[in-house]
Amino acid sequence: MNSKHVIGVFTLIALTLSSCITPAATPQAEPTAGPDLALTVTAQANLLQALTQTALAPTNTPEPTFSPAPAFTATPSKVTITVSADTNCRSGPGLDYDIVGALTIGQQAEVVGKSSAANYWVIDNPLGAGTCWLWGEHATITGDAAGLQEIAAPPTVTPLAALAPVIDRVAVRYDSSSGGLVVYMDVYFYDGEGDANFLDLQLVSASIPVTGKIKDVSFSPSANQRKGAVVTGQWACGTKQYDMAVGVVITDQAGHTSNTIGVNFSCNKN
Repeated sequence: MNSKHVIGVFTLIALTLSSCITPAATPQAEPTAGPDLALTVTAQANLLQALTQTALAPTNTPEPTFSPAPAFTATPSKVTITVSADTNCRSGPGLDYDIVGALTIGQQAEVVGKSSAANYWVIDNPLGAGTCWLWGEHATITGDAAGLQEIAAPPTVTPLAALAPVIDRVAVRYDSSSGGLVVYMDVYFYDGEGDANFLDLQLVSASIPVTGKIKDVSFSPSANQRKGAVVTGQWACGTKQYDMAVGVVITDQAGHTSNTIGVNFSCNKN
C-alpha cells in the first residue's frame, strides 16, 4: 500500500469518529430579575393577597325580615239612643208628621240613620214594627254615629186624622193607702168630636219579669173632651223593686187612634 492510500484511510476513520461524538450541551444562563419578571411576581403576590382577604372576609348574613301582623279591625258595634225626657217618635222629622211611637226615660233603642240638619235620629220603633224619627233635643247617643246614613225626610206627610183624640200629657202618681203600692197614670187629652172611649196601656219593658196585667180603661164619651179631659189607668206594683215603661194610646168610637205617649215609673223604690 502506498502512502497516499494510508493517509486516505486515516482521514476516513477520523471523520467517522468525529460524527459519533455528541457535542457537550452549552450551559443555559439563569434568567435575570428584569422588569418583566418583577412585575409578574408583584401581580401574583397581589392576587394571592386579594384571594386570602376574600376567603377570610366575614360573610354578611342578611337580617331576617318580619311581615307586620295584620291590623285588628274591630267589628263596629250598633249605635243606641236613650232620652232624658219622654219623647214622641214620628213618621218624619217634624211636628207635621204622625206620632207613631215614643221613647221613654231609661228606655233604649237602636239608631239606624240620622238627619243632622233637622236634629232627628231614625230609630227602630220601640212600640211597633219599622222605624220612626226621634227628636234629638233630649237624646244621648252611645256608639259611633259618624258612619250612620243621612236619611232624607219622607216626601209626603200623612197628617193626623182630624177627628182623632190627642194626648197632651200623662202624670204619674203613687198610692199605698190600700196596703200595696198602686201607680196611677192620669192621661190628659182632648177630642174634637168628644167620642173618645178607650184607654190602651201597652207594657213596653220592665227591669224584671212581671206577671201582672196593665188594665185598659173604657169610659163614656163626653162633650167636655172637646176642651180637655182626663182618664186614669193604674198598675199594682206588688212587693218587688223594678222599673217599668208603658205606652199610652186613646181611641174613639170611630176607630181613630191618638198619638202614643211613653210613661216610665218605678215600683217600691225609695
